[in-house]
Amino acid sequence: MTWQPPPAQFQPRPPEADNDLAIAALCLSLASLAVLIVGTPFTLGFSMFLSAPLAIAGLVCGVLGKQKADSGQAGGRNMAQAAFVLGIVSLVLHVVAVIIGVALIALLIESLDDFDVPEPDRGPDAEPA
Repeated sequence: MTWQPPPAQFQPRPPEADNDLAIAALCLSLASLAVLIVGTPFTLGFSMFLSAPLAIAGLVCGVLGKQKADSGQAGGRNMAQAAFVLGIVSLVLHVVAVIIGVALIALLIESLDDFDVPEPDRGPDAEPA
């Protein structure tokens, strides 16, 4: 009986490094959406000042994370892509919320101009003004 070498074994791929930028992008984009959707009605719109910077930071981190994944330095390309899309959706909703807010304020100002305040009743003995 002749000696035969053992069969070649499957060599698994080494695990890809975590893409911290993709994780940060997803967290920032989700936080932006949460602040915009949940916070705006309760804070009278002041949460929109926090939502837009979070969305922009999510977009930037998403683009950088996608570039890092495409160059092979890390995985998480799909996560970075999802964060990028969520950041765009958040910014679009932010613009829509600002337009609706400005329209509501303009409507309120216009309705206040049309509001006539009646003069108080001075009684039967009062002199005409």
